[in-house]
Order: sequence, then C-alpha cells, then structure tokens
Amino acid sequence: MQSPHDRLFSFTFRHAQHAACWLQSVLPPLLTAAIDWTTLTPLRERFPGVRLRPHLADAGFAAQLDLAGESHAIAILIEHKSHDDAEVEQQLLRYTIHLRRALQQQLGRPPFVVPVLLRHGEPRRQAPPPGGPLHDLLQQASPHQRVFVDDLTTVDEAELAARDLTPLAELTLLCLKVLPQLPPDEVPRAFERWQHLLRAIDHVHSPPHAPPLGADAVDAFGWYALDIGEVESLRLSEIFCRILEHDDDPIMSTLQRTYQKGISQGISQGISQGISQGISQGQAEGSANTLLRLLARRFGPLDIATEQKVRLAPLPLLELWTDRLLDAACLADLFADGA
Repeated sequence: MQSPHDRLFSFTFRHAQHAACWLQSVLPPLLTAAIDWTTLTPLRERFPGVRLRPHLADAGFAAQLDLAGESHAIAILIEHKSHDDAEVEQQLLRYTIHLRRALQQQLGRPPFVVPVLLRHGEPRRQAPPPGGPLHDLLQQASPHQRVFVDDLTTVDEAELAARDLTPLAELTLLCLKVLPQLPPDEVPRAFERWQHLLRAIDHVHSPPHAPPLGADAVDAFGWYALDIGEVESLRLSEIFCRILEHDDDPIMSTLQRTYQKGISQGISQGISQGISQGISQGQAEGSANTLLRLLARRFGPLDIATEQKVRLAPLPLLELWTDRLLDAACLADLFADGA
C-alpha cells in the first residue's frame, strides 16, 4: 500500500505541467533548454504498455530533445525517498536499463534516459567512503550513472518559493519537506504560513493552471497532514475554512466528517483495535466520496450499480482505482481485474 508521502507525491507530479516546472528547477540549464517541455507526456500515455510498477520509478515522462538540430526521444524517471536509501542509485540504474530496452523496442533506437531523485525526510548521513587504489578501481569498474538529486533537506522555504513552480507543486514540496518534521500542534500554523498557496489551488479552475485543483487538491493536503501525525482534524479544518473563506460549506467537510466518524466508531467499541478499524472505515468512506465525484466529472452521471460498487470497495481497491483514473478510457478499464 502507498505511504502518505507516495500518495501526495503522485497526486501532484503525475501531471505533466506540475512535473515540468519542478524538473526545470532541478535539471541543469543546458539540458532544460534542449527539452521541448510542451511535449512532456506521462510514459503510459506516450508509450502504452510501458509499466511503471513494479519495474520502474514513481513517475516517468517522455519528451522530445533537440540535440545538434536533430530530434531525439528522452525519458525522465522520477523517484522520491522519504528516508536515506543507500541502494537508490542501483535501483534507478535497474529502472533505466529496463525502460531503455522497452522504449528501444517501440522507437527503433535507444532513447536518452535521465533519472531524477527527490529526497526529503531526515538529512542524509554521510559515511566516509573507504579509500585506497583498489577501492577506486572497483568503483570505476562498477556500473553507474548520474542521478540528478533534489534534496529538500538542504534547501529552505525561501529557496523553494524562489523557484518558478505552480502553486500545487510548491505546496507539495513544502509539505513533504516540512510537515513530517513538525510536532502536531505546529502543522496548522504551517498552513497559515502557506495560505497564499492554499488559496491558489482552491480558487483557480481554468487554464493556464492545471488540475488537480479545488476541493480535491485541498482534501489531498488535509489528508496528508492527518495521515503523517496526530493532528487535530477539527482544528485543521477550521484553519482551512478561515484561510479559504468557506463559512457555510466547510472545506474538507468530507475529510472532517469521515475522520471523526471513524474515531467515534472506534471509541464506542472501547478498544484500540476498534479505533483503528473505525478510522479505516472513515478513510474508506471519504476516499469513496472523492472517487465518485471524480468519476462523475470524467465519465458523466453514474448508475446505481457503479456507485454501490465504489461505496462497498475496501480502501486499497479505492486507491488502485483512483490511481487508474487518469489513464482509464472508460469505466471498464478502471475496474479491470477489480472486485
């Protein structure tokens, strides 16, 4: 099952416009100038049949690259880590080899593949490498590639604000960087500090801004804050309402209602297991409501059977269907291999 960090990262950076502005802030200028960012497309859309899981990274995009006046395909692999992982470079090397082979079969020639790593969480521990001529020789003989790293543990909020990012991308990076490190009572204050970003993703619903926006985006950040720590949901909801000026239609109403319902159900059972089950039921109900709203926007009015199917589905299945939503051409594709 995806972690809260995975869900928030995917929510934002599976969309080309948000990924493009972030990647341009990470990759070297020489490379960003050569890429035609208007051609940036998720790998699954550009090359049907290329799977990101379990073989490839958290996200992947394809684009056109101008190299000495000739157009070439370039693939950008994106991985993110909320902890220090000494094996991540080898992991990305395996991903690169797999993707390069798969795309070469489709394109007729090998594409360029660029791996990008987003790090957040605890600062990386730098262990002194073993030295000596033999170690250096073995290192040179081992397969390796350059990985472009955006280490959020080494930048501050002002530096993130100075990047040319969409509001959704900036708020996502701030949340991943800051919120897991805060005590629960400091989380609502962080959103007050970022209220201009929260207003931007809530109020803008038209080009040139890209989805997801509005209540869906606000809910995603609210759920992330609740998932990663013991944040008081009522206080968080009140602050969101005040920032966004939603007096009679409280923002995150579904979030607050289902989360509190889950807690109440658990407490009424009188045991910790009941609390856990109650919260899970509340999360499933909230996820089902969100998915039904998105399905209606994508495919039009839903029949009773489809609505019932979604409402009765367990949380892992709801997450799977939500992940498939943008790629599915019809409801049958969305529910394929589902219960």
